[in-house]
Amino acid sequence: MLDLIVNIGPTEADAPWLRGALALAHRHQAFLTGLQLVRADASLVETCDDPVLLESRAQARRDWWLELCREAGVAGEWEVRPGVHVDALAKRSRLADFVIGQLHIREPDAPAGFDEITRALFASSSPMLLVPDGWQGGLRAERVVIAWNGSGTAAHAVKAALPLLQQALAVHVLDGERPGLPGISMPPLPLREWLRRHQVDAQWETFEGEPDAGQNLQERAKALHAELLVVGAWGRSRIRELVLGGATRWLLEHATLPLFMAH
Repeated sequence: MLDLIVNIGPTEADAPWLRGALALAHRHQAFLTGLQLVRADASLVETCDDPVLLESRAQARRDWWLELCREAGVAGEWEVRPGVHVDALAKRSRLADFVIGQLHIREPDAPAGFDEITRALFASSSPMLLVPDGWQGGLRAERVVIAWNGSGTAAHAVKAALPLLQQALAVHVLDGERPGLPGISMPPLPLREWLRRHQVDAQWETFEGEPDAGQNLQERAKALHAELLVVGAWGRSRIRELVLGGATRWLLEHATLPLFMAH
């Protein structure tokens, strides 16, 4: 059984992305934990919020969440955890197969890599399924595109997304891996054989992403009518990506379809 976490902030009770998470859990017969994080760091001094009151309000949402799970036919639980948001999410996620959360593309005060959920990609967290706030297509993930460059982060993302790949109607690999030097470079990972061994029938395509790799990835995924893009996060130095850009940063700032990311 998959064990999933939904990172729930002050979201609307009937938010489309939340309904999508419940439908995905039902499709995969997953256990779904609704996680409400209560900030207990220095920012509380600025906002004058009482941590005890915040935690009490969060605990009061338990019945709402369990009723959503019941309506969706999903086994679930409600958790409230105090602490610094990024650290608390990363730590709790380590017992989950992946975390589902909303990606606030339209929020100008949360640049990519510095808002709370994407900062958790720096920590030792589980992979994340990030749903852009403008996405209305649900989370059935029937058409999935894998962005492959042979890196460890890409392999981690593909491996974690395997349950979704196995139930997808179509899987397409955009292969951007560059050949190494004969006799010097390590041989490439056998992704084709690995997918085939796990009953994933994938279509393959050579992908020349540079320059503007993130934008080109998304445009090609959209042309393939993808409902999910699986990609390794922070393929280069993470600090370099934040400062100079890169595919990860671009996708986190401009994504129009759900991203399944692992670091």
